[in-house]
Amino acid sequence: MKAKRFFVLFFAAAAVSAAAQEGGGAARPGALARMGGLVEQPAEGPACLFLNMQGRVPAEALADTPAQVSRMLRIAATLETLEGAPADPLAAVRERLEGGGVAAIVGVCDAPGLPTLLIAPESRWALVNVAALAADAPSAETLAARVRKGQWRAFAHLMGAAESAFEHCLMKPVHSLADLDALTAPSVCPEPFGRIIANAGRLGARPIRAVPYRRACEEGWAPAPTNDVQKAIWDEVRARAAD
Repeated sequence: MKAKRFFVLFFAAAAVSAAAQEGGGAARPGALARMGGLVEQPAEGPACLFLNMQGRVPAEALADTPAQVSRMLRIAATLETLEGAPADPLAAVRERLEGGGVAAIVGVCDAPGLPTLLIAPESRWALVNVAALAADAPSAETLAARVRKGQWRAFAHLMGAAESAFEHCLMKPVHSLADLDALTAPSVCPEPFGRIIANAGRLGARPIRAVPYRRACEEGWAPAPTNDVQKAIWDEVRARAAD
C-alpha cells in the first residue's frame, strides 16, 4: 500500500508541475481550477504490447500489468489475446512485430522446454513461459501472480531497466547495428560491477582473492613454492600441521 500511495503522489505531483510549467509559473492554490483542470492527451506512437498466447492463466489476470504500465509510467501498453496457442510462440511474436504499430512485445506463452523468461531487447521482444512457472504445480492464484511478476520483469529488462547511466557504456540500449557500433567502450563500465559480483556470489561463484602466501599455506590451497621465502613458509606450515 505504501508503494502504491507513493506512485500516486509522485504522478500527481508531476502532473501539477507540468500544468504549472504550461501556465508559465509556479503552481498556486486554485491555479489548476483557473486553467480548467487537467486533461490527458492520449499517448502517441506505437504501444508496448502484452501478447497472450496461452489459455492456462485467464486473460483477465494478465491485464493488470499493462494497465499498471500505462498508469504508472504513462506509456501506452495494451493486452492482446491470440485465438489458440501458436505452435511456435517466437514466430508468432516476430510476425506480430512485423505487422507494425508495436514498440515492443512481452509475450506470454505455454511452451514446455523453454525457460521462465526469454528476453531479446535488441529484437524488441520477450517471452514469459507459463509452463516453466507451473513446474511445481502451484495453485491457480500463485501461478497468476508469478506470470504477472514475470510480465513486469520481462518488460523492465526489455525496456532498458539494465541501462547504464554512463553515456558510452556497453549497457546502453541497442536497437540497431549502428547503435552497437556507436558504443566505444571496450567493456561494461564499472557502474554495475558491484551488482554483478553480488549476483555471482548468489550463484555460488567466488571472486579471485589475493592473500599472503603464508595465509594460503595455512588455508591449505597454496601452490608449490617458487622461491626460498615461500619454500621456508611452506615447510614451516606443513611441519606445524604435522605435529
